[in-house]
Amino acid sequence: MTQLTSEIENLRDTIGQRVRFHSVVFEIIEVLEDGPSLVLQDCEKHTSIQPDQHGEAHRRVPETMTLPILMTADGELDSDAMGIELLAK
Repeated sequence: MTQLTSEIENLRDTIGQRVRFHSVVFEIIEVLEDGPSLVLQDCEKHTSIQPDQHGEAHRRVPETMTLPILMTADGELDSDAMGIELLAK
């Protein structure tokens, strides 16, 4: 297992943790190895309209976003460089 893969596996422990990004509270819902990236879901009721398979909008869902993961030299999540603030669990 490469060092990066090991570090990504350790980041999986952050799933469910809340973070503040651009003054909005998000929850980490996934860690993607491709990138690597964090998938964040809005916790503040900002929604977007989700179309169905035919392109018709029928429901509102929390917004999600993908944020590239930046690491420090010692393999820790570099939250300052990413612009996120880790909130208490």
